Amino acid sequence: MRFAFTIIVWFGLFLFPLPALAELDVELDLYKETATEIEIAIPPFYETEPGQDADLAREAREILQTNLRLFELFRPMETEVFADLAATEGGQSRPLFLEWSRIGTQWLVKTQYRTEGLNGGVQFVFRLYDVVHNRYLMGKRYQGGRQYVRTIMQRFADELMDQLTGKRGVAETQIGFLATSDFGKELYAVDFDGENLKQISDEQSVVLSPNWSPDRRTIVFTSYRDRNPNMVLMSTNGEKRRTLLDIPGLNSAPSWSPDGSRIALSLSKDENSEIYTLSRWNELTRLTRHFNIDTSPTWSPDGKRIAFTSDRAGAGRPQIYIMDAEDGDQQGVRRITFDSWYNDNPAWSPDGDKIAYTSRVGDYHQIRLFFPETGKTALFTQGPSNKEEPSWSPDGRFLAYRVAHGRYSSIHIKGFNGKPSRQLTHLPQGSYSPTWSPYPRRYLQGETN
Repeated sequence: MRFAFTIIVWFGLFLFPLPALAELDVELDLYKETATEIEIAIPPFYETEPGQDADLAREAREILQTNLRLFELFRPMETEVFADLAATEGGQSRPLFLEWSRIGTQWLVKTQYRTEGLNGGVQFVFRLYDVVHNRYLMGKRYQGGRQYVRTIMQRFADELMDQLTGKRGVAETQIGFLATSDFGKELYAVDFDGENLKQISDEQSVVLSPNWSPDRRTIVFTSYRDRNPNMVLMSTNGEKRRTLLDIPGLNSAPSWSPDGSRIALSLSKDENSEIYTLSRWNELTRLTRHFNIDTSPTWSPDGKRIAFTSDRAGAGRPQIYIMDAEDGDQQGVRRITFDSWYNDNPAWSPDGDKIAYTSRVGDYHQIRLFFPETGKTALFTQGPSNKEEPSWSPDGRFLAYRVAHGRYSSIHIKGFNGKPSRQLTHLPQGSYSPTWSPYPRRYLQGETN
């Protein structure tokens, strides 16, 4: 689907350093808040001419504020704090920097909008200011159909993050997950802010282990629809479905290579579970040759290594290992977990500096992190509930994972700044197996003045 809206970038400059927003040193102290939230003011959107759709503007502003808040680097200021000041300024382009500074504003976003009838298009003009240094940082204009208002707000939130921190935001990403149905489990997707929930699959059977493709167009998963755990490829709108593998036995735990050319997966055709790769030409290459179970592969960002789960250490106790993505375990493996008798579900971070995984800690499963460069580990979650199946956001700043309280499970999101996790899904039938989408590939090129 192509997005029928345009974006024009006037200019954007990195005008001052942002030391508070440097990469967080989570290995030293995962529970210490290392980034100060920025006080950002987003006044009500100003109509360019009378008679515009005020309800649409209010809804759009709320979407923008919510996503910036969920980035956990911004603190949108309450409207009451600056209502009189915003009314005094109206639509004038240059803000009263001194007055904004007096009420504690650090960054300011001023927005103008125009609508064309109830079913027509919409245009938003954003101006971003650094109040502390009395500077105009960036201006952008978006226009398109009303159905793209949500996407426009997500896009601007992400690009604001990119301009001010050097890392694009994740408002425009989605989290896929499984939810219980009358016949088993089905595949769903939801936006980063928990809105726009959609069911993708209609297998009317059991679905397992979803994994989003690098181009974001498809999701691969295991389906029991045809009375065998086959590997299935489905478009993200659910309209196209193709069986990739229907080998008798398990075709499970698929994981896309970073370049999208191969899928690592686990097959049981060799009497026990072994890891293979499947090429785009449907060629299978075996990577592990061990009489114990090997499963749950995850690729390093450079595509050169694969971390996986195996009980090859004996006693039916799964641990996590790393092997070469071409030669497999025949050139040796590196065991990376020693902190628990049960470690599973490895997920390699987008930057390659961390591997998240499920680990048994006392009476519960928790999420741990392994740091390949140092060999150290750190506990990422705590508390009296099971946390499992981690999946990274494409910017590496958040983890999505399943939280189980008794028989009920939901998907949570947690960042690295010490804040509590946020519950993303609230389905009464429960949610499982999150898979975070990549960034959209349909970026529109801006014009720089």
